[in-house]
Amino acid sequence: MSDEAAHPGDAAGAEGLLLTEAAREAGVRVHPVDTWLEELLSHAVRRYNQRPRPASISASTGVTEPTDACAVIRRACVRSALAGGATGALSTGAAVATAQTDGLGGLVAIPAAALALGGETVLRLLLHVRMLCELADLFGLRFDPDEPADVWGLLALTFGVVEHPQDTDDPAATLARSARARGSGVAKQLAARLAGESVARNLVPVLSVASSSITSWVVTRRLGDTARRYLRYRRAFSGPLCDEALRPHLDRLFDGLWFIFTADGRLTPEETALLALVLGQLPASARAGLNERLADDIAWIERLRAVPEGARAPLLRALEVAAAMDKVASLRERKLLAHAAAALGLRVDEAGIARMIREFEEIGTLGVAA
Repeated sequence: MSDEAAHPGDAAGAEGLLLTEAAREAGVRVHPVDTWLEELLSHAVRRYNQRPRPASISASTGVTEPTDACAVIRRACVRSALAGGATGALSTGAAVATAQTDGLGGLVAIPAAALALGGETVLRLLLHVRMLCELADLFGLRFDPDEPADVWGLLALTFGVVEHPQDTDDPAATLARSARARGSGVAKQLAARLAGESVARNLVPVLSVASSSITSWVVTRRLGDTARRYLRYRRAFSGPLCDEALRPHLDRLFDGLWFIFTADGRLTPEETALLALVLGQLPASARAGLNERLADDIAWIERLRAVPEGARAPLLRALEVAAAMDKVASLRERKLLAHAAAALGLRVDEAGIARMIREFEEIGTLGVAA
């Protein structure tokens, strides 16, 4: 996630942003790219939220993540691929017109192709936002248009414009930046990434039609799958995060989430996004010494012994949900849960974990009884 220099569109996107800065310095009035993207994204979310809510994922309606959520992603992939193919065709046409007219046709064709590339970048962003909003609706959630940190975070994590917490010496600060993600910190890099990617895959005439279409499909699918999993996580944790008994102990819950998510190795984008969401709700006092806490799971287990009786069962329950959300509770996760349960004076509900995994697999959310 942190290997940004390897992305083929970075150089082209950076050049485009430098042209914008140069134009501003020359006295040309240019709306900042990051501010413009912020407004565009917020407007798209606000406009979508004006629509009536569809049925959310539940056993009673028959709406499920494996069917309906995947259908939303496929529709977005088709639209994105068509937009990418059209841009590739226009770029090819511009190259042919320029070659056949000894460069004269390029006076019209090249600017038209450049406009098409910019338009495709904007259209693809809008298609992505629409897909994210449709997926959120299925899970009974909606993004806040005035503070769409979730949307920015998902885009940034999927397109690799933010550091991965495990690749830094300060994972707490990295997660904190993700929790505060807004256009001011992400939009300029995202604009460079999207615009540069559009230029890079349309450089070769004829082949650009197929490459642009395929790349648009793959990128949209990757974002959709990340968002689908993250929204499953967020829906599952909507209860624990609102539990008044857990509110004073969110620091212990956050640390437990980190250890469970990293038990299998590397954090996934959806796990990083959920950690950023929980971290954003921690008071400043609970963030003191966070990096040291995240490096010592034994100390975390010991700290669980101080949790009061009324919060112990909800805390263990939340940790069990965290272990089941990716539909696989590994041996390392189960051992960690067993140590946590022993410190809390409780037992792990193995049957409950199996039931949750089944519900996540078949429906995408937990049943009412869960």
